[in-house]
Amino acid sequence: MTISKTNTKVAKQANHLSPINLINTPVMSRCLLSVAVASALLLAGCGDDNDTPNTSINAPQSIATFTPIQIDQELLEASTIGKAITPAAKCGVTVEKIGYQTKGAANEPTNATAALMIPSGNTAECQGDRPILLYAHETTTEQKFDFTQVGNAQNPAEIEATMIAANFAAQGYIVVAPNYAGYDSSDLNYHPYLNAKQQSTEMVTALDTARAAINQQRNANNATYTKVNDSGKLFLSGYSQGGHVTMATARLLEQQNKPITAIAPSSGPYALAAFGDAIFTGNVSIGSTAFAPLLATSLQKANNKIYNNPTEIFAGNYANTKLPNALSFEDLVLAGKLPLTALFQAKPTNSPVLDGLPASSLPFASVGFDSSNYLIQTDFRAAYVIDALQNPDDLLAQNGRAFPALNPQNELRKTLKVNDLRGYVPKIPTLLCGGNQDPSVFYDLNTSSMAKILQGANAQNPAAQINVTVLDVDGSNKDRTTLTLIGKASMNAWNVQTVLDNVQAKFAGTVGQEYAAAYQNVINNGGTAQQAEQGAGAAILRTYHGTHVSTACTQATREFFDQEFKKS
Repeated sequence: MTISKTNTKVAKQANHLSPINLINTPVMSRCLLSVAVASALLLAGCGDDNDTPNTSINAPQSIATFTPIQIDQELLEASTIGKAITPAAKCGVTVEKIGYQTKGAANEPTNATAALMIPSGNTAECQGDRPILLYAHETTTEQKFDFTQVGNAQNPAEIEATMIAANFAAQGYIVVAPNYAGYDSSDLNYHPYLNAKQQSTEMVTALDTARAAINQQRNANNATYTKVNDSGKLFLSGYSQGGHVTMATARLLEQQNKPITAIAPSSGPYALAAFGDAIFTGNVSIGSTAFAPLLATSLQKANNKIYNNPTEIFAGNYANTKLPNALSFEDLVLAGKLPLTALFQAKPTNSPVLDGLPASSLPFASVGFDSSNYLIQTDFRAAYVIDALQNPDDLLAQNGRAFPALNPQNELRKTLKVNDLRGYVPKIPTLLCGGNQDPSVFYDLNTSSMAKILQGANAQNPAAQINVTVLDVDGSNKDRTTLTLIGKASMNAWNVQTVLDNVQAKFAGTVGQEYAAAYQNVINNGGTAQQAEQGAGAAILRTYHGTHVSTACTQATREFFDQEFKKS
C-alpha cells in the first residue's frame, strides 16, 4: 500500500467489497487479474453497545492550519483525480484533534480520537452558522491511521483526509471524522470492524464530544471557533466500511430521535450476511486477505463462540497476525504474515461440499485460491458453507425476500446477520452511491439490494417519508439503470440527472486515461497487445473501488448535501 505521490497515490484509498453480476463492459470483460492486483489493495469495510460513554473532553489539540490556496495545493499533490472534481477552496481550514472515551466490541472501556476541521474566512460561506459533516472513513490495516493528517504523505489517512477537507471543510462545513477505536492513539489492541452497534455508538459519541468541544472553545473565546457556530444541520457520509458505518449511525440517531439533515453512504457492505456467503462460496473479492482478519477478530469479540482459537479459522503462521498493525499490508505480505490474495484452499480440498461448488463467474476470483498458501482453514470454510447451503440467505437464493437467512446455525453467519443492515428504512433524504463493477464491495449484492428493499417499502407504504436517490457512477454498461429515485426523491432541489451525467463523464474520463496509460506502459516495455490489455485491466480493477468510485461518490455527495444545506 505504499503508493507514489503521482497518479497512483490516491490508490491508498481503495478499500472495500462488490456484486456478482460484475464484469459487463468490454474493457472489464477482457481483464485478467494478475498478481499486480495486490500491490494496491485498498480494503473495504460492521457492531454493539447502547451505553453512551462520557463525552467530557480536554481542549482540542491543534494540528495544522491551511489557507484556501494551501488546501487546493495539498489536494492536487495528493490526488489529481480528486482535484479535478473538487471546486476551489472557499475557506481556510483549521485541523484539530479531539479525544473521547468509548467501548470496544466486548463492551470494554477504551479511548479513541477524531479529526475536527473548522472552516475559516470572512465570507458568508466560512463563518456564522455552519452545518456539521460526520464522516466515517474506509478500511485500513495500518494502526497509525489518523484523519487529522491532511496533506501528510507519511500517514495512510492523507488522501482521504485531504479529499474530505477540500470537499467539505474548505466549502464551509464543520467536519467531524473519527479515527475509530483501535487506531491512532487508541489503547484498544484490535478494531471493532463492521460492528454496527459499536461503530454507530462510537460515531455518536465522537459527534457529541465534538459539539461539546466547539461550544467550550467558543465560550473560551478561542479565535478558531468564535466566528463559526453549529447550525444544527447534520450530514452523515462515509465510503466502503464507512458506508456501512454511516447507515448504522443514521439508524441509531433516528432511534434516539436526534435530527439528521441527510445521509450519503457509498459502496458499503450493507448486506453483510449475503456478502459473507457469496465470498465463502467462492466469489472472493479483491482485498479479502486484508479485511478477513479485521472482521474475524471484531466479530469474535462480540460473539466468542465463532472459534476457540485463531488456529481454527486461520491457517499456519497467519493465525497470530494482528490487525490493525504497525506494518502496511504490503509489508505484512513480505514478512509472511498474510497471503497476498489467496483466501481459500484451491480445489481439490478433500471436502465434497467445497469441491462440488460451481466455479465463480468473476474473472478475478481465481486469485483468491491457492493449493497451499491460503488464509482461511478449509474445515472452517466447509462448516460455514454447509450452513449457507442448508439455511440460504434469501438474497442469494433469489426467492424474492432479499433478507438474511431466517435461522442460520453457524456462529459466524449468526454474527454477520446481526450486523447486516437490510431492513433499515431511512426517514431522511438519502443518497446511495457506488459503481456497478466494484470488485471489492459488490454493488448488486449491497447497494442494489438495499435499493430494491427500499422500493418495496415505499410501495407498501407510499405515505412513508422515503426519499432515496441511488446513483451508479459507472455508465459504461448502457443496459443498466444508473439512476433510481425512490419515494420523495424526485422532489429534491438538485438536478440529479445533470449531476449524474457530470459524475459519470468524469468517472469515464479518469478510468479511460488510466487504462490507456497502463496499456501504453506495457507496450513501451516490450509487451504484446494481449499482455497490455491484461495489464491495463488489472490496473483498473485494483483502483476501481478505492480511487475512481470513491472520488466520484465524493463529488455526488457534496452536491447532494449542498442542495439540502441551502434549503431554508
